[in-house]
Amino acid sequence: MFAIVIIVVLFFSAFSVQLPWSITSTCREPSSLITFDDIKNINASGIPIPNGYGGLNWGNGMALNGLNSSSGTGYTTGVVSPPNLAYDTFGNDIVITNATTKTFTINSFYSCAVWYDNITLEMTGTREGTTLYTKSVQLFMQNTTFIELNWSDIDTINLNSVCFWCCGAKHFTMDNLCVTL
Repeated sequence: MFAIVIIVVLFFSAFSVQLPWSITSTCREPSSLITFDDIKNINASGIPIPNGYGGLNWGNGMALNGLNSSSGTGYTTGVVSPPNLAYDTFGNDIVITNATTKTFTINSFYSCAVWYDNITLEMTGTREGTTLYTKSVQLFMQNTTFIELNWSDIDTINLNSVCFWCCGAKHFTMDNLCVTL
């Protein structure tokens, strides 16, 4: 019985999984975990994620204290590591590039829809304008989705939320981003 417990503990510590009582996230070496939790002076509507944060440049990314947001929204659901998370400014694409070197690897992150279920998150990884990777996932307000990409040697990732019936309220969240610079 003890061996089974050890195996289960090792399995959950080696992989990023959603447990019934919480969400855990780890990054495999040599990745870095970006939690947004050390961004300070966040007001009620959030602040722009500063370029250079986590070694990346952030276009249209906002940091928000999700625990202080209205319950029942994806802002509270999307918090993986309290208290902060990232979200897309006015539903516009988040564009992430490497602040210090030419390319990077985006490994994984957690995401959810903020206002409506069935938001499609379209992700495109490029290098020098050439599309190398694409992926789409459905997001929901009350469930945080683990998105594993493992896209290497990109210089840009574009995250675009799509919802044709949401009247512009197509926001999504991001937390516990794993990248290798």
